[in-house]
Amino acid sequence: MLQEEQLQHFLDSAPHSPAIKASQPVGQPNSQPLYSSPLDRAIDRHPLTVAPETPIAQVLALMNPMRVSCQLCGEKQNTVASAAKRSCVLVVEDNRPIGIFTERDIVKLTTVAACTVGLTIADVMTRSPITLKQSESQDIFTAMFTLRQHQIRHLPVVDEDSQLLGLITREAIHEALQPVNLLTNLRCAADVMTNQVISAPATASALDLAELMVKHRVSSVVIVQEQTQHPELAAPIQNYQIPIGIVTERDIVQFHALELNLSQISAIEAMSAPLFCISPADSLWSAHQSMQRHCVRRLVVVGSQGELLGVVSVTSLPQVFNQSEMYGTIELLQQAVDDRATQLQKANELLQQEIVERQRAQEALRQAHDDLKKQVEERTAQLLESNELLRRDILKRQRVEEALRRKQACLKNQALQLEETVRKLQQTQTQLVQTEKMSSLGQMIAGIAHEINNPVNFIYGNLSHASHYIKELFQLLELYQQHYPEPVSEIREAAAKMEVDFLVEDLSKILSSMQVGTERIRQIVVSMRNFSRSDQANIKLVDIHEGLDSTLLILQHRLKAYGAHPAIDIIKEYGNLPLIECCGGQINQVFMNIIGNAIDALDEEIQKGEWATRNAKNSPPSNPNSPLTVPTITIRTEVVGGDFVAIRISDNGRGIPEEIRRQLFDPFFTTKPVGKGTGLGLSISYHLVVEQHGGRLDCVSEAGRGTEFAIEIPIVSSH
Repeated sequence: MLQEEQLQHFLDSAPHSPAIKASQPVGQPNSQPLYSSPLDRAIDRHPLTVAPETPIAQVLALMNPMRVSCQLCGEKQNTVASAAKRSCVLVVEDNRPIGIFTERDIVKLTTVAACTVGLTIADVMTRSPITLKQSESQDIFTAMFTLRQHQIRHLPVVDEDSQLLGLITREAIHEALQPVNLLTNLRCAADVMTNQVISAPATASALDLAELMVKHRVSSVVIVQEQTQHPELAAPIQNYQIPIGIVTERDIVQFHALELNLSQISAIEAMSAPLFCISPADSLWSAHQSMQRHCVRRLVVVGSQGELLGVVSVTSLPQVFNQSEMYGTIELLQQAVDDRATQLQKANELLQQEIVERQRAQEALRQAHDDLKKQVEERTAQLLESNELLRRDILKRQRVEEALRRKQACLKNQALQLEETVRKLQQTQTQLVQTEKMSSLGQMIAGIAHEINNPVNFIYGNLSHASHYIKELFQLLELYQQHYPEPVSEIREAAAKMEVDFLVEDLSKILSSMQVGTERIRQIVVSMRNFSRSDQANIKLVDIHEGLDSTLLILQHRLKAYGAHPAIDIIKEYGNLPLIECCGGQINQVFMNIIGNAIDALDEEIQKGEWATRNAKNSPPSNPNSPLTVPTITIRTEVVGGDFVAIRISDNGRGIPEEIRRQLFDPFFTTKPVGKGTGLGLSISYHLVVEQHGGRLDCVSEAGRGTEFAIEIPIVSSH
C-alpha cells in the first residue's frame, strides 16, 4: 500500500512526471518503479468519426441514443465499452479532429424549437475540441487532470502532426485502473525475491539439510549442481549454481514421521522435483498464478543461463493482492487528483483575471496599431515609389552586368585558346629545334661515314694484296739466302745496315696492325651510319641492342680515362629482346640524350672532387673493388608484360633532388652552365617515347644512390 510521503511526492511531481513511483525494497537498489500508468490501454483506437458534411440524422443513427439499457450480466463489460464508443462522435478532416459532438449536444438539440432537418454535423458540433498530444512523458494521470480541468468527458488523443490516434473517456480510465491491471504492472519477481538463498549440493544428506535450516533459520534449501564453468567464459564465475530441486521443512517433518534415518537419505531422494522456476522479469501476478496452478508455496528465480538468482515465496508476495487495499489506494489517489484539480481551478481563476487585464492591454495596443498602420501605409506608398525607381535602376545595372559577363567569358575563352596555341607553338618549336639539330647531326655523321668509307675500303681492300706481295718477296729473299749464303761485301753491309731480320719480323706486325686499324675504322663507320639512320626515317623493325652499342661507340671517347680523370665503366645486362617496331633514329636520339646526361653528371662530380670524398666516407680501405670507387653506367634490357621492352639506364652518381626531378621533362629546363646545354634533350626524349611511340619514360632517383631512367617501348607500334 502507498505511504503518505509517497503520495505527497506524486502530487509534487505531477505537472512534470505524473507517474506514481513506490519506494524500493530494502536491499534491492536496482528494482524497477512500483507503478507506471497504463495510458495505452485507456485509449480507444477506433472511435466513431464522421466528416463535417455528414447530416445530423445519420450521426444520430450512429450514436443510437434510444439504445436499450437492459443487458445480460455477462455482457456488462461490452456494454460499458460500447457506451464509451457511442457517447460521442469526432468530426475529422484529413484525419485531424476539428470538432466533437456528444450526448450533451443531443440534449441541447432537443430543447431547441428550431427544426434540425437539413443541418449537418458541422453546424452543431463543438469546434476546436481539447486534445492531448501523446508522447513519452504523458501518462494516464495527465489525461485525468485534463478531463477534470476542462470539465469534459471525452479527450481526443493526437500525435505530433495533429493526426487522430484515439479517444480517452472517464470510463476507459476507470477500466484501465482496475486492481488486476495495476497488479500486472506493479512489480516483477526481482523486486520481492530473496537473494540470500541457502543451497546445498546433491551429495548432501537430509540430516545436513535439516542442520542448514536450523542454522540459517530458513524453511527451505535449494539443491544445486556443483559449481560449473560459464559456457561463454574461460574462468568460472563465483556463485554460479544450477538449481535442480528444493527441500522444505514439510519434507523433513514427513521423513521424521516415517521414522527414517535422515543421515542415510540423500538430497536427490529428499528434494521435490520437477523444480518450478520463473525469470526475474516475470510479474508478481504471473508468479501468483504459477503458485496456484502448481499448488506450491515457493518458486525459484533463475537467470538466462539457468543460474540460481533467488526465491519467491507466498509470504514474500506483497499485500497488494488484497483488493480492498487496492481500492483504498485508488480512493486515496482519487482524493489527490481532486485536490490537484482544485489547485488548478484556483490557478485558472488567476489566469482569467490576467486574461482580462491582457485584453485591456490588447485594446490599447489595437488603437496604437491602427495609428501606426496609417503611418505605415503612408510610408509604404513613398517606399513603393522609391522601390520602383530602384527596380528600374537595378534592371539597367543587371543588363550591363550581363553584357560584361558575356564579354568576360568571351575574353576568357580567347585567353585559353591563346594559351593553348602558345603551348603548342612552344612544343612544336622545341621539337623542330631538336629535330633539326639531330637531322643536321645525322646528315653530318652520314656524310663523314660516307667520305671515310671510300679511302678506308681502298686501304682495307689493298692490304690483303700488299700482304701477299710482301710474303712473296720474303720467300724470294729466303731463296737467295739459301742459294747464295755468301753474298758480296756490299750486300752484306747493306743487309747489316738495314737489319733485314728485324725488318722482316716488324713488317708482318705492321701489316697486322694496319689490318686491325682499318677493321676498327670500318666498324666506326658502320656504327655512325646505324646511329644516323638516314635510310630508316619510317617505323621499321629495329634491334634495340644494336642502337645502344652504336650510341656507346660514338660516346666511347668520353668514357676513356685521361689524366686524373678515371674511366667510366659500362655494364651491359642485355636480355633476350625481339625486334620492335619503332623509328630507329628517334630511339637512338633518346639513348644519346640519356647516356650523355649520365656521363655529364659523373664528369661534373669527378671534376668537383665529390667522387673522391664520397669514396673516402663510404668505401672501406680494405675493399678496393667497391662499386663507389669506379664511376659506372649500367644498361639493362628486358621484356615487360609480354607487350613492352624496358631499357633501364642507371648511374651510381649522387642522384637528383626531388625539386629538380619534378622539372626534368619540362622544355628548356637545365642544370648545366650557360652555353653547355639547351634544356631540350629530356623534353624531346619524353615526347619521342610517350607521344610518338606510345611508351613510358620515368626517372627514379635517390640522393646518394644514383639515378635510373626507365624507358618502356611497345613491341608492336600502335601509330
